[in-house]
Amino acid sequence: MEHLKLIALQICLLITFSTAHTQPNQKVDLSKSLKVGDTFTPPSSVQLMRGEVKKIDWKALENKVVILDFFDTFCGTCIQSMPELQELQHKLKDKLQIFNVAWQDKATLDKFYATNAFLKENNVNLSVIFADTYLKERFPHQSAPHVIFLFKGKVHAVTGNRLVTEENILKLYNTGTVSLPLKDDFGKGDLAGQIDNASQKTREGVWITGYQDGVPGESMRIKKDSISGLIKTSFYNESISNAIKFTWAKIKPGNYITRAERRVFNVKNPEKYYDFGNEGDVWYVKNAICYERLDKMQRADSVQARVVLNDLHNFFGITSYKTMKEIECLILKPCPVKPYEGKAIEGAMDYMGTLILATMTDMGEQFPPVLDLVKSKEKITIGPYTNLEEFNEQLAAYGIEAVIGRGMQEVLVIEEVN
Repeated sequence: MEHLKLIALQICLLITFSTAHTQPNQKVDLSKSLKVGDTFTPPSSVQLMRGEVKKIDWKALENKVVILDFFDTFCGTCIQSMPELQELQHKLKDKLQIFNVAWQDKATLDKFYATNAFLKENNVNLSVIFADTYLKERFPHQSAPHVIFLFKGKVHAVTGNRLVTEENILKLYNTGTVSLPLKDDFGKGDLAGQIDNASQKTREGVWITGYQDGVPGESMRIKKDSISGLIKTSFYNESISNAIKFTWAKIKPGNYITRAERRVFNVKNPEKYYDFGNEGDVWYVKNAICYERLDKMQRADSVQARVVLNDLHNFFGITSYKTMKEIECLILKPCPVKPYEGKAIEGAMDYMGTLILATMTDMGEQFPPVLDLVKSKEKITIGPYTNLEEFNEQLAAYGIEAVIGRGMQEVLVIEEVN
């Protein structure tokens, strides 16, 4: 159990600092927030650095599409998207102006840009509004990236960074309108209230819909409603595959990451179930589902998950189960100990045993899913590596070798019922 707690802690840290980043907790006054269609009143002044724009003339910019890209120096997704934003800025400079918007001060950002090799290699030099409070008040959010489309003095979209494309920018510029999924970090799902009359919200039932605009994605949650006394089980804007995965995690918890390689789809159209193309928002708008169930009876989580699984199976005409299957793996196996003779490793991480090492390696998705044949509880310290050879040089110090081969792994199977 202690190992599982450590896995959960390290996974939380990895997600926080490698993908979308949650910004410091502050009390948010939503009364100042702007919505799609509202008039945008620009700040009287901003602090600006980098890029070609030395002073912002908001009036002149009304004839261009203005993108406000709120980012954080710890947000890997934000940083990864910047070269693409730079290309768009260069290609559409007569029609577009992109501003990165940061809450950090100039000293922090100067250090960030001076030390970030990725941005240097890709010649990223976008204009940055720093030490911002005004724009964040108008477009409050809890996670970055967070993107705003402005045109002709109006707010046209509050959305995710995947939607900053040439097609969407030109559509807004040429037609004066664009319809994009809403990113609202403060939105809440309420299928029962939307579908039924508000006075009927105290009755039991099951509600399943498609994508709900403006509702943040949320995995399965089971809680008691303080007003009605009913037990509410819900998830919002998730793939069918993830919905099935959530329920199985409560029925039969695993100590591994259920990556795409460990999901088997015996279905006509697998793309309906899982975002194989990593399309993000675009895919979810078409394929995501939302679910709510209200019950008078409180059950153990594992029993409630069985009930939810039955709902999903019946609604979508599917069945699901876990089984063992031979797949391509990164196999951790014992080998003779060989002291590490490389350079001192900066940024090394400690893993309390091979179980946690395997889980965290799976999170990176650099290699096939890990099969741990060592099952050591010894602390393992591993620094950054770029390939399997460098990984093995460090592993050898602990008598471990990682090889790519085939092995039996537990998989989650989703089948359509004929």
